[in-house]
Amino acid sequence: MKLTAFVDGGGTKTRVRLVDTLAGAIAEDIIVGPANLGLGFEACWNQIEHAIDIAGLDPPERYVVGVAGTEYIRERQNFLASAPYPTVLVSDRDAGLFGAHSGRPGGCLTVGTGVSFAWLNSQGAVTRRGGFGFMLGDQGGGAWMGQRLLCALTRLADRGDLLPSHIKLIESLEIGCTPNEWITFANQATPLDFGSLAPSVLDTRFSLSVSANIITEGATELESLVDEFPKALPLALVGGLAHVYEKHLDALGYEVVTADGNALDGLSYIDQHLSTLRIDRWKSDD
Repeated sequence: MKLTAFVDGGGTKTRVRLVDTLAGAIAEDIIVGPANLGLGFEACWNQIEHAIDIAGLDPPERYVVGVAGTEYIRERQNFLASAPYPTVLVSDRDAGLFGAHSGRPGGCLTVGTGVSFAWLNSQGAVTRRGGFGFMLGDQGGGAWMGQRLLCALTRLADRGDLLPSHIKLIESLEIGCTPNEWITFANQATPLDFGSLAPSVLDTRFSLSVSANIITEGATELESLVDEFPKALPLALVGGLAHVYEKHLDALGYEVVTADGNALDGLSYIDQHLSTLRIDRWKSDD
């Protein structure tokens, strides 16, 4: 059986879909750890190869990959140079966009560990916003939420203003109970580590002002990210934290819709229409 591997890599998890090239049928779907070029090209290939091993099928004859971090030029080049078989690489945000609307005009706001936004207009042009990674962007996403929570708790602890409800929240984080311990955690934490604190923000957003303020700030950041998007077009929100912001964006007058499909579906669409799409793409044989 000849297989094509479609790979959707993000800051928290990687989904690999193996498709029978001739029949067009899905042979296997596998989920493994993060594959973000910001973590290094070797880490990405390690996750992909791990998924292939789990599937226990013949090695794919080609790869169509959409991962976060394609802005890291050297890692992108090394990723393609290390490809075991012919590989097409695109941005994860483009994969999400074409999966969300099956190639029709519309926008796709991805809110997971990180944040990115893209939209396709009726002329076939793609516009992108955000997607600058944890150090320079990702406002409103899971890693940002975790970092903002630690900042807020540190300020409260520094002033001696921690309440019993804050202490209970801190204990649930399991990263220590003092600012010195939080410093140690933060100085070695990855975006995935910060993102692991986001569920605590969500769980307490209706009971603690510190968490409610983070959600409000995140909504404002996303509002700014999409402010140039035409409200006449449908807007799909995807990612693990999309549900947190749906009502806010809907109230602003955007036509918030359910995505047609996911990034793997988008990669399949891109693979079929690559020659006609106006998006960045890189090939292992370039």
